[in-house]
Amino acid sequence: MKFLSAKIVFLLLAAMIFFSSCGVVEDKINNNISSTNTAQANVTKDDVGELGKIINLPFEPIEVVWQENTLNVESAGNRALPANEKRLVAVLQLKLEDLNRLIAQAEKYATPTRAVVDAESWFPVELIARSQLSGDESLKGNSYAADDFFLESLNKGKFTHVADTNFIVLELTSF
Repeated sequence: MKFLSAKIVFLLLAAMIFFSSCGVVEDKINNNISSTNTAQANVTKDDVGELGKIINLPFEPIEVVWQENTLNVESAGNRALPANEKRLVAVLQLKLEDLNRLIAQAEKYATPTRAVVDAESWFPVELIARSQLSGDESLKGNSYAADDFFLESLNKGKFTHVADTNFIVLELTSF
């Protein structure tokens, strides 16, 4: 009888270990697939010519880095949304005179508002360093209407002039 009890306990323990390890392997596989999809969606680019095909560039930037994401939205509640909505975030460094003209034009569309932008790891090093000095990993400045950047589907958004710099953070969407 003791032998039979020991066998049952052993089989139960072996079964528990086996089934619990299957879930761990499956979770690791799912996490790796999810990470791969996210990495592909968030590719950082710095080609001004390619960006100029996606949005209007009213002035030639000194430097540009950007990411474009396509959101596969199928539905929201009871209403269907178009698939493949786009979002673009770009950091542009402009000549001071171009920046001043851009801001003057944007002020004609709407009054600027105070804004805070979270610094992303792919932002230029100058902005990352500035965000670390603030203590909260953010960049402060004024936000303006981005009408001068709209082109085709990316026709909603704003740009934020980072205070005391010649950088703007542009955020455009198609939704």
